[in-house]
Amino acid sequence: MTAPVLAILIALVVSFLLTPLARRLACRCEVIDHPGGRRVHERPTPRWGGIAIYAAFMTAVGAAVAISPDVRLDAQMISILAGGTIVAIVGLLDDKFELPAALQAIAIIAAAAIVIYTGVRVRYITNPFDTGSPLIWLNMWSIPVTVIWIFGVTKTIDLMDGIDGLAAGISAIAAATLLVMAVQMHSPQPDLARSFGMVAVLAAALLGASLGFLRYNFPPASIFMGTIGAQFMGFVIASTSIIGAFKLATLVAVAVPLLALAVPILDTAFVVLRRFINRRPLHQPDKTHVHHRLLDRGLTPRQTLIVIYGMTALLSGIGLTLFVWTR
Repeated sequence: MTAPVLAILIALVVSFLLTPLARRLACRCEVIDHPGGRRVHERPTPRWGGIAIYAAFMTAVGAAVAISPDVRLDAQMISILAGGTIVAIVGLLDDKFELPAALQAIAIIAAAAIVIYTGVRVRYITNPFDTGSPLIWLNMWSIPVTVIWIFGVTKTIDLMDGIDGLAAGISAIAAATLLVMAVQMHSPQPDLARSFGMVAVLAAALLGASLGFLRYNFPPASIFMGTIGAQFMGFVIASTSIIGAFKLATLVAVAVPLLALAVPILDTAFVVLRRFINRRPLHQPDKTHVHHRLLDRGLTPRQTLIVIYGMTALLSGIGLTLFVWTR
């Protein structure tokens, strides 16, 4: 438990201290989000808060690896850090130059390919009917399934960054869920034990970075995380959940990250389906997300956050309870 606690504290402090600097840098480089369209904020707000999140996460993971003998910088961890860096760089450029959606997608898929190359992939799913075999092995299908999972979660967190504090808060809850799950997992196999320890450190670092940033991003926000922050956190959550939940041959284990991300996943699925039915481009922004609908019903941004935070925390709690109870 020493390494995860250390990662949380370091990431929180670094994110808290660096976010004001990221705000100044965004203002100097004129990376500003102006009101209008689907945006619900009322004043120009700098982006690039994700720079502080990225830096805090990397610093915390590096410190945990350097200090704790139980945390090893193996190929899979390096691939997640490298893939996350690619996503972060492209996100940083998108915040400044508004890159084409296709280029962002290529970056996420390339980052997914890196982690897949080191063995981070969904190799099997639990057979819910257990007709003589508890597992359904995906074989070569594991590659497209893993790409779809990483791409879907990354874009889902990005699309939820529609009001102050939403993406950061959901990411914090999801990271906390993965952290608790990893702490509960034990294995006599050294490789699995190291994997669970890696999940704990990565989830802890992301949790701390999110909480430190939320001090400035909670309504009324003085800075937004931007594409760099939202897609980086989504990528880390997606990749980390594969190392953790999908390495356990139980349906409940896989259900934990799904429940933790159920609100944004279902919301994104609904929005995409609605755009498809209305024959609109799937990447075209609109105001049909759940947070927009709650705001239209008269809720304030803070009340909207409380509702979505509550739903996410409730579903995460149900998943963790079932996981602990069935172990």
